[in-house]
Amino acid sequence: MINGKDKLIVAIDTNEFDKAKELIDTLENEVDIFKVGLEQYVSTRGKTVDYLKEKGKKIFLDLKFHDIPNTMQSAVRAAVRDNVWLMTIHVSDMEGMRQCALAAKEEAEKLNIEKPIIVGVTVLTSLSNKDLQDIGCNMTTEELAIKRAKLAKEAGIDGIVCSAQEVDKIVEACGKDFITVCPGVRPSGADKGDQKRVVTPADAINKGAHYLVVGRPITKAENPAQSAKNIVNEIENA
Repeated sequence: MINGKDKLIVAIDTNEFDKAKELIDTLENEVDIFKVGLEQYVSTRGKTVDYLKEKGKKIFLDLKFHDIPNTMQSAVRAAVRDNVWLMTIHVSDMEGMRQCALAAKEEAEKLNIEKPIIVGVTVLTSLSNKDLQDIGCNMTTEELAIKRAKLAKEAGIDGIVCSAQEVDKIVEACGKDFITVCPGVRPSGADKGDQKRVVTPADAINKGAHYLVVGRPITKAENPAQSAKNIVNEIENA
């Protein structure tokens, strides 16, 4: 049986450092991996990353680097030096992704540490087919996610971020070893919030997802630790 704690990533969705610390402390025994996103990182000036390192937790730095290749690879090197476990870039041009993959490898070797996982964001889970049409893309969210996943694999990065709705198709296209990180996961009966493409933890695991990102269903719950435990159990039972 899989260890559900190895699959669950909790998104720290507060912009206040004290609240982030309180959440981490509350979930300390139930959660091993935490996601620090753009709002959290900027508003606390990265202090939450330092606190997670003090606690010995794995850090998913979700800043979604997207810029010219030189800037992206420089940002990746800085993240490697911060000893994060996993980071995101946008699936963009091939050269940019190749440079990011190479930079992570070189920087980790120079520091004699384990190379962080790099995953590429395919299609944000807040986007629908109509949203893509509005910006001039005639593909569906699934078609675009699969195409970008193939590009990411060809460029040499470790995996992608995608909705669990299309993760089985991406596993089929890119192989089981290509890492899939799925946000927008909601336990049965939970509020979807601003996510338009969501599935349950059990469905995501059964479709082949490697890691599940859960935020508000845990962080806004009356008992966050119990909610995390319930999701871990659901993952393991799947």
